[in-house]
Amino acid sequence: MRLRFGLQARSLAAMAMMLGVVLLVLVVLMGRQQQMRDETETIGREGVRSLIDTYLRDHARSLAVQLAENLANPMYYRDLDAIGTVLRDNSRDDLVKWIRVYDLEGRLVHDGSVEIAGFGQPMTDPLAAEAVASQGVSVQTAPGLLTGTAPVMVGSERVGGVRVALDLDFADSYAQRNFAELRERMDALSGRHLRWLALPMALLGLVCFLVAWYVQRTLVKPIRSLADAARRIEAGDYSVERVDSRRTDEVGDLIRAFGRMSESVARHDREVRRMAYTDALTGLTNRLAFRESLDHRLMLLRGSGRQLALLFADIDDFKRVNDTLGH
Repeated sequence: MRLRFGLQARSLAAMAMMLGVVLLVLVVLMGRQQQMRDETETIGREGVRSLIDTYLRDHARSLAVQLAENLANPMYYRDLDAIGTVLRDNSRDDLVKWIRVYDLEGRLVHDGSVEIAGFGQPMTDPLAAEAVASQGVSVQTAPGLLTGTAPVMVGSERVGGVRVALDLDFADSYAQRNFAELRERMDALSGRHLRWLALPMALLGLVCFLVAWYVQRTLVKPIRSLADAARRIEAGDYSVERVDSRRTDEVGDLIRAFGRMSESVARHDREVRRMAYTDALTGLTNRLAFRESLDHRLMLLRGSGRQLALLFADIDDFKRVNDTLGH
């Protein structure tokens, strides 16, 4: 059986192809948007990390210089209480992990604690030797730490140094919070973009539905009605009601032309039947009409158990009438 692909199916297929193309473009746009979002997030992460690293280095350097200035007199007089007060005041910063003050030989003078457990002992961390040897302000990095070192000067004489360690893990957690907030904002922005894209897609789907309904009502339905009427006429049923369409387009012209054609075919059929089944002289039904009527009645009675009576009437000497006056 051959698959039928009618006008309605073709119009629906065309609209489905159009929707498919639009959806493909939408998917490409969404993929590109996601790619741009990932690239923007990567660039943002790198930028934020660069800014944080620059800030931490500047903060460590400036904090070490500020501490060195504040510790000049206490270091000159070896006033441990004043040194401890300065260190504890500056340790309140969440970024500061520890502060250590040392003498010219690199021995610990104060670490901000009350008991100063390592007082007078050399500093043993990996960055201590480089910090002690440094003559100016410097910044060193270690796993999880960033230290700023500055010499404590009294006039032009160096009396010791101070080291400030910033907690990189805390800074990283702060950066992660910023990244999470940035991601949330980007997700919200992407959600708004998706909603704005979904709106025209919904409108496009509605337009396609309305177009399909309009095509079905104004084109497919009238053509199907004409096809059904044509099949009825083909089967010999000429009782098709004529549709007087008020449409002014090509379909209206087709409906009116089909109505005129069906009336003409019915009229010609009636003429042919009248000529075939009636006598031209008398207008009475002829032998062919009688035989068809008899065959029809016999067919109806077949298998019903009923009988049919046929009455034959003859007129004597009627042949002479036909011979003299015509049949």
